[in-house]
Amino acid sequence: MDERFVLEGEGVVLDKETSLAWQRGASADRMVWKEGFSFIDQLNRSQYAGYSDWRYPSKEELASLILAEENRRTGLYISPLFETQRNCWAGTDAGHHKAYYADFYYGEIYTMEDNYANHFIRAVRTSEEKK
Repeated sequence: MDERFVLEGEGVVLDKETSLAWQRGASADRMVWKEGFSFIDQLNRSQYAGYSDWRYPSKEELASLILAEENRRTGLYISPLFETQRNCWAGTDAGHHKAYYADFYYGEIYTMEDNYANHFIRAVRTSEEKK
Protein backbone atom coordinates (compact mmCIF):
# COMPACT_ATOMS: atom_id res chain seq x y z
CA MET A 1 0.00 0.00 0.00
CA ASP A 2 1.29 3.43 -0.91
CA GLU A 3 2.00 5.93 1.82
CA ARG A 4 -0.35 8.90 1.97
CA PHE A 5 2.43 11.48 2.45
CA VAL A 6 5.47 11.60 0.17
CA LEU A 7 8.52 13.84 0.47
CA GLU A 8 9.21 15.83 -2.71
CA GLY A 9 12.71 17.23 -2.52
CA GLU A 10 13.70 18.65 0.85
CA GLY A 11 10.99 21.20 1.39
CA VAL A 12 7.64 19.82 0.19
CA VAL A 13 5.35 17.03 1.35
CA LEU A 14 2.72 15.77 -1.09
CA ASP A 15 -0.55 14.49 0.35
CA LYS A 16 -1.68 11.89 -2.18
CA GLU A 17 -5.14 11.73 -0.57
CA THR A 18 -5.95 15.42 -1.15
CA SER A 19 -3.47 16.28 -3.96
CA LEU A 20 -2.17 19.12 -1.83
CA ALA A 21 1.52 19.98 -1.63
CA TRP A 22 2.59 21.33 1.75
CA GLN A 23 5.58 23.22 2.98
CA ARG A 24 7.48 20.59 4.97
CA GLY A 25 8.52 23.01 7.64
CA ALA A 26 6.71 26.20 8.38
CA SER A 27 7.68 29.79 8.88
CA ALA A 28 10.96 30.14 10.75
CA ASP A 29 9.27 32.40 13.27
CA ARG A 30 5.89 32.49 14.95
CA MET A 31 3.67 35.39 13.93
CA VAL A 32 0.22 36.83 14.40
CA TRP A 33 -2.36 35.73 11.84
CA LYS A 34 -2.29 38.85 9.65
CA GLU A 35 1.51 38.64 9.24
CA GLY A 36 1.04 35.24 7.62
CA PHE A 37 -0.23 36.82 4.41
CA SER A 38 3.09 38.66 3.96
CA PHE A 39 4.93 35.41 4.68
CA ILE A 40 2.97 33.66 1.89
CA ASP A 41 3.67 36.58 -0.48
CA GLN A 42 7.40 36.25 0.26
CA LEU A 43 7.33 32.50 -0.47
CA ASN A 44 5.75 33.25 -3.83
CA ARG A 45 8.19 36.07 -4.68
CA SER A 46 11.12 33.77 -3.91
CA GLN A 47 9.47 30.84 -5.74
CA TYR A 48 9.85 28.50 -2.79
CA ALA A 49 10.57 24.96 -4.06
CA GLY A 50 10.16 26.29 -7.61
CA TYR A 51 6.52 27.44 -7.28
CA SER A 52 4.79 30.80 -6.99
CA ASP A 53 1.25 29.65 -6.16
CA TRP A 54 1.59 29.02 -2.42
CA ARG A 55 -1.32 30.10 -0.23
CA TYR A 56 -2.60 30.07 3.31
CA PRO A 57 -4.43 26.77 3.91
CA SER A 58 -8.13 26.82 4.68
CA LYS A 59 -9.33 25.49 8.02
CA GLU A 60 -10.46 22.28 6.29
CA GLU A 61 -7.17 21.81 4.45
CA LEU A 62 -5.17 22.27 7.63
CA ALA A 63 -7.49 19.92 9.51
CA SER A 64 -6.83 17.25 6.85
CA LEU A 65 -3.25 17.00 8.18
CA ILE A 66 -4.41 15.99 11.66
CA LEU A 67 -4.02 12.25 12.00
CA ALA A 68 -6.27 9.99 14.07
CA GLU A 69 -3.34 8.71 16.12
CA GLU A 70 -0.41 10.47 17.73
CA ASN A 71 3.00 9.76 16.26
CA ARG A 72 4.94 8.20 19.14
CA ARG A 73 8.27 9.59 17.97
CA THR A 74 7.17 13.22 17.66
CA GLY A 75 4.22 13.32 20.07
CA LEU A 76 2.19 15.10 17.38
CA TYR A 77 -0.90 14.22 15.37
CA ILE A 78 0.80 14.87 12.03
CA SER A 79 2.94 12.77 9.71
CA PRO A 80 6.59 12.58 10.83
CA LEU A 81 7.58 13.78 7.35
CA PHE A 82 6.61 17.27 8.51
CA GLU A 83 8.77 19.33 10.82
CA THR A 84 7.51 19.56 14.38
CA GLN A 85 5.84 22.96 14.60
CA ARG A 86 3.00 22.46 17.08
CA ASN A 87 0.58 25.27 16.14
CA CYS A 88 -0.11 26.55 12.62
CA TRP A 89 -2.58 29.19 11.51
CA ALA A 90 -5.24 28.52 8.89
CA GLY A 91 -6.03 31.32 6.48
CA THR A 92 -9.71 31.06 7.45
CA ASP A 93 -11.08 34.00 9.41
CA ALA A 94 -13.30 32.91 12.32
CA GLY A 95 -15.01 36.31 12.64
CA HIS A 96 -14.81 38.93 15.38
CA HIS A 97 -11.00 39.25 15.11
CA LYS A 98 -10.43 35.52 15.47
CA ALA A 99 -8.82 32.93 13.22
CA TYR A 100 -8.51 29.16 13.18
CA TYR A 101 -5.34 27.25 13.94
CA ALA A 102 -4.32 23.60 14.18
CA ASP A 103 -2.75 22.35 17.37
CA PHE A 104 -0.91 19.21 16.31
CA TYR A 105 -0.07 18.34 19.93
CA TYR A 106 -3.74 17.90 20.82
CA GLY A 107 -4.86 17.01 17.29
CA GLU A 108 -7.60 19.64 17.08
CA ILE A 109 -8.60 22.86 15.33
CA TYR A 110 -9.19 25.85 17.62
CA THR A 111 -9.97 29.55 17.32
CA MET A 112 -7.90 32.33 18.82
CA GLU A 113 -7.74 36.11 18.74
CA ASP A 114 -5.90 36.74 15.47
CA ASN A 115 -3.67 39.44 16.95
CA TYR A 116 -3.13 37.75 20.32
CA ALA A 117 -1.23 34.54 19.62
CA ASN A 118 1.89 33.85 17.60
CA HIS A 119 1.73 30.62 15.59
CA PHE A 120 3.62 29.25 12.62
CA ILE A 121 2.46 29.39 9.00
CA ARG A 122 2.63 26.24 6.85
CA ALA A 123 1.87 27.11 3.23
CA VAL A 124 0.02 24.87 0.80
CA ARG A 125 -0.56 24.64 -2.93
CA THR A 126 -2.62 22.40 -5.16
CA SER A 127 -0.34 19.83 -6.74
CA GLU A 128 -0.43 18.78 -10.37
CA GLU A 129 0.00 15.21 -9.04
CA LYS A 130 -3.13 13.15 -9.47
CA LYS A 131 -4.45 10.94 -6.71
